[in-house]
Amino acid sequence: MENEKNVLRWGGLAGILAFIVWIVEMPIYGSVDPFTPEGLMRFADVRAALGVSTILMMTIASLSIALVLALYRALRGANLAFALFGCVVGVIGYISTALGDASTFFAFAPLSDLYQASAATSETLATVALLWQATQGTTNTFFFIGSLFKVIYFIALGVAMLGAPVFGKRFGGVSIVLGVMGIVGVVASLFVAGEIGMQIMGISAFADIIFLLLFGLKVYRLSRATKKS
Repeated sequence: MENEKNVLRWGGLAGILAFIVWIVEMPIYGSVDPFTPEGLMRFADVRAALGVSTILMMTIASLSIALVLALYRALRGANLAFALFGCVVGVIGYISTALGDASTFFAFAPLSDLYQASAATSETLATVALLWQATQGTTNTFFFIGSLFKVIYFIALGVAMLGAPVFGKRFGGVSIVLGVMGIVGVVASLFVAGEIGMQIMGISAFADIIFLLLFGLKVYRLSRATKKS
């Protein structure tokens, strides 16, 4: 019983903390977004800030996985199949998103160094610009896969919650709605190219932020209820 309380308590706190880090990270990333047309030219100026943003996003992914594990612990008795499937794809989704964030910094930094080199010729600059665009495509793939798997995770856990008395139809329904909302954003981004497409995919990030706060609080309260009982 004590182990269960610890899992729920720390998992819930991890979800709440992930939400807080999200709020801190968003304005930082918004000011250094390397996916804009000017991203290559200004990368050297915002490199430190982007590094901070990358660390924060990796922290969010790690904390979110802790919440995933706590939710599995809370739901496995209600619907093991959906709880297990949802949590597995959730972990994959957060890992994939973390890889996308890491590649944003570590893949773009060498290209920026080449672009800013004093000996760079016009041919070198043109080649680096093409490589920059190609690298964006690879990074976007990680974000797409991560976003898709996370919203599937929301839906699967929502189905599991419908049969769990401690969550019920209200929380289950909210989780499913967040998942559907995220899927709409992910699918719609396939039909819109460039920066606008990435912004549309951001709907899934918005769903993730709400999910982390709502279910982080819920799981933490469950740990306290378990303690009182």
